[in-house]
Amino acid sequence: MRDNRITRRVPRSRALCSLAAVATMCIAAAASAGVVQGRVTPGFEAPASSQLSANTIGLATGGGTVTVTAFPQNILASFGINAKRPAGFVQNGTGTAQGRINYDKHGQVTAGRHVNVPVMFMTVELSGTPSPNGTGGRAQLIGDCTQANVECPSNTPAFQSVLVYLEDNSDTGNNDKFQIQFCTDPASVSINQTTCSLAEGGPIRTGQIQIRPSPSGGSGMAPTHVAAPRLQP
Repeated sequence: MRDNRITRRVPRSRALCSLAAVATMCIAAAASAGVVQGRVTPGFEAPASSQLSANTIGLATGGGTVTVTAFPQNILASFGINAKRPAGFVQNGTGTAQGRINYDKHGQVTAGRHVNVPVMFMTVELSGTPSPNGTGGRAQLIGDCTQANVECPSNTPAFQSVLVYLEDNSDTGNNDKFQIQFCTDPASVSINQTTCSLAEGGPIRTGQIQIRPSPSGGSGMAPTHVAAPRLQP
């Protein structure tokens, strides 16, 4: 009789051990998921390269104001951008473009207060559901700091390029985005973003950004500053 009781206890012990093992595995899986989620940090919102194409023939224009996080208080900055494919553009993955990036901080700052550089490269993602005006999408503009008669922040080592990220989310400018970074990497369509400064900007306060399809070499001009009475919430 005693031996039978011992025999009956063995399967129960094994079952408890199995349950404990499963619980341990679940906890470990949950912890791993937490670690993975913990690595996701907000920052520059550039989408994956598969979404932004160096071959898409598009046009990006706009201007307005954006808030720049600073100490001891945030400051206001103005921007104006225009970018297009050059005449005779060939869809060969080089992403060549032309245009201008203008950016001015309205505060008592010295580094990067004025930026005025030519656009050399561009990647574009046109919206799959364009607005009533036929616009919408995202774009990256890469400007060159090494050319003559340009304005870029001074830094050691010196910045060689400017990276701008744009979003056109509405016809009114609501939720449109402008962000800018300064990079020590030379300007290229595949610029190494790890060489860039933290992004400045975000959702625009006033103004508008438009991204649309256009024929090669189509016109695309925007003023350096856009005065707009609308103020984003």
